[in-house]
Amino acid sequence: MKKTVLLFHLVFTLLSARGQGVVTNEKLSVEARMAKARAAKTERKIAKPANAPGDNKLQKARSADYQPPVNKVLKGPNGEVVRTGERGAKYYVNKNGSRTYLSSNQ
Repeated sequence: MKKTVLLFHLVFTLLSARGQGVVTNEKLSVEARMAKARAAKTERKIAKPANAPGDNKLQKARSADYQPPVNKVLKGPNGEVVRTGERGAKYYVNKNGSRTYLSSNQ
């Protein structure tokens, strides 16, 4: 009975490995494994369309010269223009060029 189970397991393992490519006993280097993983990730990313049904992160079409709406009532601490983001958050662009978000009670 044990021999039959072992033989069945061996045949099943060989048949399942057959579709995955050549089975070798040599170990891959870390760099080779990382390159293989990156290639597989890229392949999965290419195979899946960006706006697939059921995708939570749908990309909105937007022109290159789009500017978010300006809030004319609010001003930043130094008189900066306050804009409203896609999710409703209010922010201004500081002197470094990065966004500084206003708290919800302002």
